[in-house]
Amino acid sequence: MPSTTKNPRTIAAEYISQRHFHRRFILARTATHGELPVTYADIGARPDSTAENVPTFLFMPGMFGSRYIGVYIHAIANKLGVRVLSVDRPGMGGSASVPPESRVEIWLELVPLLLKHLSIDHVSLVSHSAGIIYLLNTLTTHRDLLDPEHPYVACLAPWVDPAHSHMTAWQLARYIPTKAFSIWNQIPQFFMTSPLISSSGAVITSMKDKLPGGDAVTMSERKRRLIEQEYGLEKDVQIELEKLTANFIFKESTLGANEEALQCLRKGAPWLECDDYTKFANKFAESERRRRGGGSTAKIRMRAYFAESDVMIGKTGQKYFENCFKGFEDVLDFDSNTVLEENHDSVAFSPVVLGKIFKERSQY
Repeated sequence: MPSTTKNPRTIAAEYISQRHFHRRFILARTATHGELPVTYADIGARPDSTAENVPTFLFMPGMFGSRYIGVYIHAIANKLGVRVLSVDRPGMGGSASVPPESRVEIWLELVPLLLKHLSIDHVSLVSHSAGIIYLLNTLTTHRDLLDPEHPYVACLAPWVDPAHSHMTAWQLARYIPTKAFSIWNQIPQFFMTSPLISSSGAVITSMKDKLPGGDAVTMSERKRRLIEQEYGLEKDVQIELEKLTANFIFKESTLGANEEALQCLRKGAPWLECDDYTKFANKFAESERRRRGGGSTAKIRMRAYFAESDVMIGKTGQKYFENCFKGFEDVLDFDSNTVLEENHDSVAFSPVVLGKIFKERSQY
């Protein structure tokens, strides 16, 4: 009699094909744009009723990050009893492309409508790398979407303008002709020997981590074992999921990564409210003080997690970001951590970091 036991690849294929990784929403036509399809993942724990309060996170990944980052988060979120939404921004996955200058505005239009569609009143905000641009704009434009009693924000390796990070490679990248970025989305397919997507587009990081003598493989193996032991997703299935995720991402659109690369380099879409992090932090703190004067008392918890090794923003960029958000203790409970043995991309997939974020918000 043939065995009925499924092999890891079959299990992985069934796992990534689950409906909650492939949700679709239509942003209605307005005077400025037509109907816009949006794809997203709705993962982790689900409420049994509309009355049940399940802590919910809106996760904004980096420039190459898509809703498929949910594949790596789902088991962790489900075990810890939290819900996570990860939305494909314009030009990624099945989300329609929009004019570059409208990227952030369309995002800000989408967020409250999608949450209303899902009957979600409040969320915590999490971002990785370039996602910080969208997080900060969401924070200031839709402040009421944060839980009034437990407002919580976390940013993983937040992107910093090269003018402040002083990373030479990215300062020089500003002088590359804009047209050259029309193939940026294709580069990871050629340089990444591991199928795990470089979610920020940090190809240099990915190449460096594959050099002989590096311990990236050992670190990845430790993460897989931790996820298997703590969250029940078998290691062999995780390996197959890494392969399948890359295939799924590149079968869909990745053109949005080109526009976000230009956005990060200040050659494309505007940053709007967070055009200057220092000015943003000061303005936001003043807004929070006015809220507290009007009766709101809960301080926002803001957590920043930086990688020990980061070729995208470096230690200078980290220090700059930390300095921007320190000094507002009356309205902002800001704390920063450097995560050992992680790089700019891998920190976003760290089960330890994700576990800390989900647990802290749940116990808040």
